[in-house]
Amino acid sequence: MSIMTETKKLLVPIITPFKENGEVNYDALAKLTKKVLDDGADGIYATGSSAETFLLSTEEQKKSIEVIVKAANGAKVVAHVGSVGTKNAIDLAKHAEKVGADEIASVPPFYFKYGFAGIKQYYKELSESVSIPTLMYNIPGSTGVSLTVSELADIMRLPKVESLKFTDTNYYMMQQVIAETGKFVYSGSDENFISAIAMGANGGIGTTYNFMVDKYVRIAKAYNEGKMDKALEIQKSANAITRACIESGTLAGTKYICTMQGIDVGTVRSPFAPLTEEAKKHIEEVYAKNINI
Repeated sequence: MSIMTETKKLLVPIITPFKENGEVNYDALAKLTKKVLDDGADGIYATGSSAETFLLSTEEQKKSIEVIVKAANGAKVVAHVGSVGTKNAIDLAKHAEKVGADEIASVPPFYFKYGFAGIKQYYKELSESVSIPTLMYNIPGSTGVSLTVSELADIMRLPKVESLKFTDTNYYMMQQVIAETGKFVYSGSDENFISAIAMGANGGIGTTYNFMVDKYVRIAKAYNEGKMDKALEIQKSANAITRACIESGTLAGTKYICTMQGIDVGTVRSPFAPLTEEAKKHIEEVYAKNINI
């Protein structure tokens, strides 16, 4: 008997391919979008952290969303539009809606210590600026913005904020937000996917989905069928590859594996450091041992 029959939704936070001259490789971006959808993803999370979004110009962000929406060919596209200021976020949100994105997403405004009242107002103004839904992206480890259960739930109760990406490992907090709001929640921690869905997450959005979303499809399927040993086996194999990427630089490692799989996505944009030859060799070895499990 299934312990959880709900189908988990998996969105790929698509990376940004770069050419050797540093320009965005939009052809590779379109190819990767199509590939991950063919591999089982339910949709694309565009211009997020994995896309090095804060290293992209506004023009590059907008063009990326246009390319992704076209390549997705009707599949769900969530466009991350987060910014340190409301005006710029709204500009990106309106553009995303105009070109066909299904939903917008945003981290809390960061760098300046705005305070909770300012953060909530940001989400209110942003979500009301478009007719499509808004996803709140909670990632305190990167933004430095730590919200309480009550504060997260308060934002999630805004009428246009319909979902949450929870990139943290305090699943008690996540579960309490779900209990208080009933809103849809994606787990953002690849290596803890099983833990998150066990505590009520409805799906996942993870960097390594760019090259192994099929593993997470199989983890969710095994979990739903009550085959916990199988789910854990696949999660462990995914984690081995994830660890190799993290130790070398998560985005650089992810891009290297995507290139290994046949789509040349280039390397990371400065000030991220590119992989060393030693790191590449280590990733290749770990990948070969675990990708087919």
